Amino acid sequence: MRGVRVIKREARITIGQRTCLWPRVKFDCCGRKDRPARLEIGNGCSIGDRTEIHCQEKISIGDNTIIAWDCVIMDTDYHSVDGGPAHTKPVIIGRGVWIGCRVIILKGISIGDNAIIAAGSVVTKNVPPGALVAGNPAIIKKQVSGWTGGN
Repeated sequence: MRGVRVIKREARITIGQRTCLWPRVKFDCCGRKDRPARLEIGNGCSIGDRTEIHCQEKISIGDNTIIAWDCVIMDTDYHSVDGGPAHTKPVIIGRGVWIGCRVIILKGISIGDNAIIAAGSVVTKNVPPGALVAGNPAIIKKQVSGWTGGN
């Protein structure tokens, strides 16, 4: 885990076996005493250079998921537009998902098993299993057969 930055307060981080964290990955996991943040990364995953994961509630990444470089995954906005407290919603990423470089995944998103997120996409809506999505905002381009995410 050379060069990995971990900011952790009132949080639990679990990382599965055979998971590779590339240089300068950042985990920012800051929960509350009454609701600790939970970051769960499965077995056999790869998290690319400079990817940032910001967790205040829960982010779960399934086994054999590949995340390329410069991605941002967040379960919070960090602030509200009306001056109130920040809103958080869990992010659930299934098994065998392939996330291209420079993808942004916003709070409350669920990505199904074996989905593919094209490079540069901004994911603002749930992604069904086996879908290939692309764009800003990301939309379904097609269903993918044969991709099994390293399973």
